[in-house]
Amino acid sequence: MSTRPQVVIDPRQQQVSQLDEAGRHAEALALLQELYAEAEAEPAPERTRYFMTMFQWKMLTENYPPASTALAAVRDDQATRFLAGEMYSGSGGDNHGSSKEAPWQRVSRFSLIVDMNRTLADPRATHALFLQLEAASPELARRHAWQALPDIVAAGDFTLADRYRRDPLALLGDVKENARSMPLFPPPGQAPRLSAELSNLAGDVRVGIAVLRGLGRAEEADALRAALLAGLPPGQLRDLAERELDERGTIHRALAAHQMTLEDRDTA
Repeated sequence: MSTRPQVVIDPRQQQVSQLDEAGRHAEALALLQELYAEAEAEPAPERTRYFMTMFQWKMLTENYPPASTALAAVRDDQATRFLAGEMYSGSGGDNHGSSKEAPWQRVSRFSLIVDMNRTLADPRATHALFLQLEAASPELARRHAWQALPDIVAAGDFTLADRYRRDPLALLGDVKENARSMPLFPPPGQAPRLSAELSNLAGDVRVGIAVLRGLGRAEEADALRAALLAGLPPGQLRDLAERELDERGTIHRALAAHQMTLEDRDTA
């Protein structure tokens, strides 16, 4: 049997799914708004307080346009609070992560906004917010740039992306070293560190390729892709990286499928 801790699901999340399946979309949206408001009312909500709500909200937007309108309103409120200096979600008023919760344990308001914009297929909103942040606080802009870069690229601002992107192959050495001792798809109870690092590496390279092509430097873009693939050992690691370059999210989906297989085996 699995030794992983059980995640407690709010019964209302199941109600949302049932309402959505029954075509009662307005009621499902109202319940999602209630769950979201409760998370925001907590002083320092954990990311799990948002994860399922945002996932279900994303699903609802596919069948119910008012869900997108409602999410955009929530996104705009988050952006206003972020620009006012509220770096983390919740009602705690701790703008700089000085509470007992370490900053890395807090939910970054900027990351929440980026996720919402991706649900809304609105990279230009992230781009616009980043420009405002850059004008107000260049230091904070540098801190958050890695989250915004894919949307900055999608918005077509390759010059801005080029200014903030890091060495796209910086993580290659760590990935190769960790691949010697870590499984790509670990057993239950172990964090998928190698998969995460490979995803980050491929993401940096994908951004680099897009920026170089956008700036008319196609040969450099081709060379960057070749350098990544040549630098990885042949086999599953290289194959997954190549697929991730072609289709973002491939590694995440492969990991999720692996975990579901393990869960099915554990419950069999």
